[in-house]
Amino acid sequence: MAGDAAIESLRSALALSPDNLPLHRLLADSLLGLGRAEEAEQEYRRALARWADDRDLKLGLATAFEQQDKASHAQVVLDE
Repeated sequence: MAGDAAIESLRSALALSPDNLPLHRLLADSLLGLGRAEEAEQEYRRALARWADDRDLKLGLATAFEQQDKASHAQVVLDE
């Protein structure tokens, strides 16, 4: 599947450039777009551990929570 190949390419790129915020964001956003909300949540959390003030990452994490029917978790993230 093309989506899986793209995800693997992004993961390979991150292995070479682990401090690349745009790549982390792109991977998480791509996972979310593919309906892989649990994996997206993990990637958003990983990125937020390093870039805690990034509003786009927080919004993405909240969206991942919403897709998993975790509205209360999403609200906590947005209130931070």
